[in-house]
Amino acid sequence: MIALVDLPSRRVEAWKYSDLARAMDESMQIVLQRDRADPLVSAAQARGGIIGALATQAGTVEALEVAAGASVLRIDRPIYANLEPRLLDVNIAPGGRLTRVVVQAGIDGGVVLDAACVRVAAGGVFQQFVLAEGAKLARIETNVEIEGEGAQVALNGIYMVDAGRHADLTSAISHNCAGGVTRQLIKGAVRKGGRGVFQGKIVVAHGAQKTDARQYHHGLLLEEGAEIFAKPELMIHADDVQCAHGNTAGGLDESGLFYLRSRGVSERQARALLVEAFLGDAIPQGLPDDLNEELLGLIRDWLGGAP
Repeated sequence: MIALVDLPSRRVEAWKYSDLARAMDESMQIVLQRDRADPLVSAAQARGGIIGALATQAGTVEALEVAAGASVLRIDRPIYANLEPRLLDVNIAPGGRLTRVVVQAGIDGGVVLDAACVRVAAGGVFQQFVLAEGAKLARIETNVEIEGEGAQVALNGIYMVDAGRHADLTSAISHNCAGGVTRQLIKGAVRKGGRGVFQGKIVVAHGAQKTDARQYHHGLLLEEGAEIFAKPELMIHADDVQCAHGNTAGGLDESGLFYLRSRGVSERQARALLVEAFLGDAIPQGLPDDLNEELLGLIRDWLGGAP
């Protein structure tokens, strides 16, 4: 049976800041096979939600296996069509390591839907960094299942949003075994008429003792009329853990701006330097030098249009 997808709207809690139904053009006919007996559709829905289901229908699901002890660096620079949902399904074997970098360049109009579902076995490491410039609506989801003791996860990201653009970084990390470590740092900067969204959830299951999980989001509202929505969450069902989260949103540090201005730096350049330093802090250590410079260059290019 083929039917129109029930696209999520603000009434759906997980999409309350990213109204997909409203963002879709009326002329866009998105269809989904509703036969629940189809294993591909049902599995994608379980792994990647609505994005996974749409990606399965579109044939844009990719599987990635990281072998035990292997170390993989993956760089995604997708050129998105107006709507091309993608699902990356990852298995990291014991002792395997995956570093993933996603660069979502700004596009005029359009809807960007990207999901990754990652399972990390004992001693495995998953490190991800996302740089998002947004679109009419851009949502990059990451869902991680820690399935072995001593696994480590680091999810960092930056969103830089101009007027008329929307960037949503959503993640869910489930600690299902003891001794797991999670570090998450998301930073963003938004100009007038733009919207940045962060939704992060860390779940510590019963028995996942000795979990160490930290989650932080910090956003800069560069102009009046900019919007940032953030919802960090911790759900803890174990009693021997170290878990924390934090969330801030505000303007530039006036004392730092004053210091730079007093040294003869123009206001425009001073603001750009402060924002670059603020955002650059979220770029993880250990990336190849050329990739690190590319990411800093993208930040500088975006700041070049700063008022």
